[in-house]
Amino acid sequence: MRKFLEYKILVAILAVSVSGTGNIVFAANTGITSSTEAIGNSSFYVGSNGPSDNKVSIDTSIDYGIAGGYDKDGNIGAVNNTVTIGGTDTVTIDGFIYGSYSKNGEVSGNVINISNSNITEVVYGGYSNKKTVKGNYVTINDGSLHNMFGGNSPNGDVIDNHVTISGNTVVNGTVDGGYSLFGSSSKNEVNIYGGTLEDRVSGGYGGNSKDSVVSSNIVNISGGTINGDVYGGYGYQNNPYDNKVNISGGTLNGAIYGGLGYTGASYNSINISGSADIVNADLYGANKTGGTGNTLTIDNWSGSTKSVQNFNTINFANIEWQNGAEVLRITNNTKSGVLANTEINIQNLVFQGGVQLGVGDSMSFISGDDLQIDQDKVSADGKFTAGVTIGGTGQALVAADGDSVTYTLTSVKHLDQIDLVAENRAVAAAFVNQGTDLISDSLDALSRDDNYGIKTFAAVHGNRSKYDVNSDLKINGWSSIVGVGNEKNIGNGDFSWGVFYENGSGNYRTYNEFNNEFFRGDGSLVYNGGGIAARFEQDNGVYTEGSLRAGMLKSEMTDALKDGAGNSYGYKSESTYYGAHIGVGKVISLNEATDIDVYGKFFHTYTDGDSFTVACDKFEFDSITSDRLRIGARVTTNKENKFSTYYGLAYEYEFNGDADMRAQNMSAPEQSLKGSSCMAEIGMNYQPGSDSPWSFDLNMRGYAGEREGFSGSVQATYSF
Repeated sequence: MRKFLEYKILVAILAVSVSGTGNIVFAANTGITSSTEAIGNSSFYVGSNGPSDNKVSIDTSIDYGIAGGYDKDGNIGAVNNTVTIGGTDTVTIDGFIYGSYSKNGEVSGNVINISNSNITEVVYGGYSNKKTVKGNYVTINDGSLHNMFGGNSPNGDVIDNHVTISGNTVVNGTVDGGYSLFGSSSKNEVNIYGGTLEDRVSGGYGGNSKDSVVSSNIVNISGGTINGDVYGGYGYQNNPYDNKVNISGGTLNGAIYGGLGYTGASYNSINISGSADIVNADLYGANKTGGTGNTLTIDNWSGSTKSVQNFNTINFANIEWQNGAEVLRITNNTKSGVLANTEINIQNLVFQGGVQLGVGDSMSFISGDDLQIDQDKVSADGKFTAGVTIGGTGQALVAADGDSVTYTLTSVKHLDQIDLVAENRAVAAAFVNQGTDLISDSLDALSRDDNYGIKTFAAVHGNRSKYDVNSDLKINGWSSIVGVGNEKNIGNGDFSWGVFYENGSGNYRTYNEFNNEFFRGDGSLVYNGGGIAARFEQDNGVYTEGSLRAGMLKSEMTDALKDGAGNSYGYKSESTYYGAHIGVGKVISLNEATDIDVYGKFFHTYTDGDSFTVACDKFEFDSITSDRLRIGARVTTNKENKFSTYYGLAYEYEFNGDADMRAQNMSAPEQSLKGSSCMAEIGMNYQPGSDSPWSFDLNMRGYAGEREGFSGSVQATYSF
């Protein structure tokens, strides 16, 4: 550090006081004052509110360095300073940059933001010679610089410092989240989204003392090109542990270490995923053999790398299955038996969805030369899942020469959890069927009063039903119908008709199981449609009725399915529906106050098929045809009064109602609404008077059998 401070640096500030927030320094279009502070043998422009709470903004080139906060006394410390550098044109800073500097005090909470700038010297988020440096942040986008430290303390600890690099940034020197020669370096982080880095990158660097610690540091790489070596944790006299290198993108052309230590490192990890390019990289769990808990994880990635050494365990997760392909290929192994003592973990494999799998398909998980993989160290329970649809078993075998591990599928079947999707489909169709009841009830209401002419009608129907599919599902819903019609006398009877709009909405809960985990899902249904209905009742009480309807059914589920990685998924489906019904009956008058209606009605509903994807798995619904026959009788009493009551019993049989579904071209068990149900009803009709245009109806029904539950409806009719 002293060598760095021997550079001659002049710094500029223009202080503008802002109450309660320190000072804001601008250097563009305003001129620069000559006020400076000495740091070592050099001069810096610094925030003028003392060592803390300064805000410095530079958007023009200057020849000297910057310090957001400077502890002149050397023991106070410097905290919560912000330095912002960048402008429309490229800014050049010919000097060092410190978020804060203190010789012997603590430095924390400082921030440096750099964009579109060239920095000729080193950038420090925070620097202290002897005390802790923690919680500092350095971010650069589209710039260039030499060395870069989130936090630097040669003789103190560096904790929780952060560096972020993005855009077209070029770093010609080293990058360290935290750097300490003799102290500990922990919980520091480097994030690389882009740029070109020519030298070493470490999450935490230090530990030139056996008592110091290098742990829990992280390097995240998702873009850019790194031509130097990468270390999760780098320690001299100690053994780094619990450090991580996560690579999901970018190109790496050097060695990658989970941890590097004096006698090795333990419990460090390298995770490879996404689009990571490590063709020219060498992967090391530790720099020496004999460590413990060093892990390489291949997660949703396949490709090649030069060598893989000093790992205790290699895990595979979220594999994109390709029959006959390779996951990890080692191309330049220069050391014999590098995987001889490595555990290869192929348990509870998770394959990505949307793939076709067949018994006998195989894939190489690891291959190379002179690897000496031991079959006894391959842990494989044989189980796998693919997306949310497919599961099965496989066998992992090491080649006779020990140079590869191949996984072969021995059984493939659909997962039981997808049965619920087919069940939901059947219940959705049943819910649409319920809307036909309202149509029939509306025809009853239109013809019940003695008024002729144009009529408007509206009804609301609420129900709670359970359907006996493979797993009983309960649905709560509301249906409504509004329309306009007419009733008139024709020859020997009355003819009534109406056109209508219908709507229904329902919700339900589901309970599913996957990998011995039970979870709840929530479903909703909505249908919208319209149609026409008509009824002709003869003077002798015999009547005939019918209707036509069409509309759109939408269903949605949340948290209905899970995949092997524990992710939850829902889905949406849309289908058109068409329906019709015909009915015949006879109203028999028992006396002036009582009659009985004996009827038979046939309901037909067709729900079109649909397809959608969940976790890349394709689901296909076949169309559903429902044919229901209802036979029943209703007794009406007190006909001569304003309030009349009625009671009814009916038997209903569903002939079809089969819901067939395929998931990833594999058929799920058929779900069916077929079966018998019984219905009992009680209702009341109110007509204020013979000259009143209003008529009201209240109805309650209970169901048992294939359909169980109850419903209630309120209906109003107005005659013009």
